[in-house]
Amino acid sequence: MNNNVFFIKRLNDHVQYLSKMKGRLDGLNQFEPCNCQQCALGGWLYGEGLNEVKPYGAVMEDLFQALFIPHERFHESSDEALCCQMAGDELGTRRALTEMHQLSNTLVSLLLKMDHISGKANLLPVAECS
Repeated sequence: MNNNVFFIKRLNDHVQYLSKMKGRLDGLNQFEPCNCQQCALGGWLYGEGLNEVKPYGAVMEDLFQALFIPHERFHESSDEALCCQMAGDELGTRRALTEMHQLSNTLVSLLLKMDHISGKANLLPVAECS
């Protein structure tokens, strides 16, 4: 995949999940949430993600590792929001939804930093062959 859009694609995967989950909570769809390893972002995190970020160096690997906990917690909050809603707990639903958005902001921030690093790497001059 073109490195100029690679991390934005991962960000979009997450935003799409958030949008579908929000739609479910708003009664607009019947989206079924999945665990943190089954969504598109999770598939990448637990799959080829580390191999794809390693060429960018230690800072990128640290950012990659920083995605795991908020991503896992985001899915837990999503499940909690849905469970609270189904139980008629409006306050619990709102709290879980707030946490979902806070965690989403963390994930988006990390992915944007990764995109920025990958963009800078693409701008590095290539050594000319003699």
